[in-house]
Amino acid sequence: MTPYRKRFVQLNLLLIGIVLTIMVAAVAVYMTRDYYNGLRATMEQVVAPLENLEQPPKKDPPREENGRRGPEQAKNILAVLYSKSSGSYHVLSPENPFSDEELQSCLDEIVEQKSEFGILQGKHIIYYRSGTMPYRIAIASTDYITHSVAKLVLALLAIWLGAMAIFLAISIRLSALAAKPMEEAMQREKQFVADASHDLKTPLSVILANTSILMENPEATVGSVSRWLESTQTAARRMQQLISQMLTLAETERPESTVERKEVDLGSIAMKAALELESLAYEKKVALDTKLPESCMLCSSEEDLLRIVSSLLENALKYEPEGGRVLLSLIRGKKNAVLSVRNFGSSIAEQDLPHVFDRFYRSDKSRGSKDGSFGLGLAITREMTERLGGKITVRSSREEGTVFTVSFRI
Repeated sequence: MTPYRKRFVQLNLLLIGIVLTIMVAAVAVYMTRDYYNGLRATMEQVVAPLENLEQPPKKDPPREENGRRGPEQAKNILAVLYSKSSGSYHVLSPENPFSDEELQSCLDEIVEQKSEFGILQGKHIIYYRSGTMPYRIAIASTDYITHSVAKLVLALLAIWLGAMAIFLAISIRLSALAAKPMEEAMQREKQFVADASHDLKTPLSVILANTSILMENPEATVGSVSRWLESTQTAARRMQQLISQMLTLAETERPESTVERKEVDLGSIAMKAALELESLAYEKKVALDTKLPESCMLCSSEEDLLRIVSSLLENALKYEPEGGRVLLSLIRGKKNAVLSVRNFGSSIAEQDLPHVFDRFYRSDKSRGSKDGSFGLGLAITREMTERLGGKITVRSSREEGTVFTVSFRI
């Protein structure tokens, strides 16, 4: 697992753990209060038979059939009728775990309490007091609530651990999906730096080598070293071209970069790009045909549109063999304007097709940048297209050649 995935899982589990802990704690508090409320209701039922008694009876009051007084915890509740003035009391329950002195002390302390329901912490008992003298009092040990809460806590802890284990498995799976784009971006960034360094290394090496030769011949005339000077100038221009393209790419990728939009005619822009590249098509003996409407207005950037069309045409002319044909067409729909550049004589290999818009990507790695390309042109074109709100796609086959399609909303 990569460091990014580990951080994702750790942070995810931390947040989930906090949420689960809060939820479990809330459930525990609610259930504990519910236990106390249930115990109070049971105590009220236990002392209910004493309500009509004015004094502690000499005999036990009649019990309900089968000796049932309510819920199961009623069996552990002691019901007492107590008169403080006379100090007399009568125990209704069949089992009395207290001695006379202990019970008398508990009853005296209970009647002194302000609340009719509560806990005597020192004696570890829960009481309920009803009415005035004689008092109807129910007494239960705190062990019942303690055991119930302990069981609840263990159950909630098991649920918490089980949920965390499930979320751990889910987080590990999600980390693979969430970190994949980041890892791919980091890999592309590393590849970008490596490719840029490689493409800059060659002209720098040429410049340094030529400079070394010139320094070794300080008395040589300009004419005698003109070949080294020309080589240095060519290498410097290549560096300038690469740096310029890298800056253009960085500018188009900048989130805060803005585009000045206005009503422009994409048809006229496409025709302008075609006319500018007619000389290049003539030199390569490639027919450059156009199929453009009279007008196709949309709100966009004229400069960026011209660069997009020119880049696609240059790319098509570069790879179209001599005697081939390139077609520039534009279709105006109801909602979209679709511009396509097709070269009929060349195709892109299937394994290269998904990478044609990657930075520094060249299908023929052995050529390097000897053909004048650094593999940034189509990457810049895609970024410009997306910045204008458009979409660019490519399809290629031996039968139909290669077609780059750009669509914009009108």
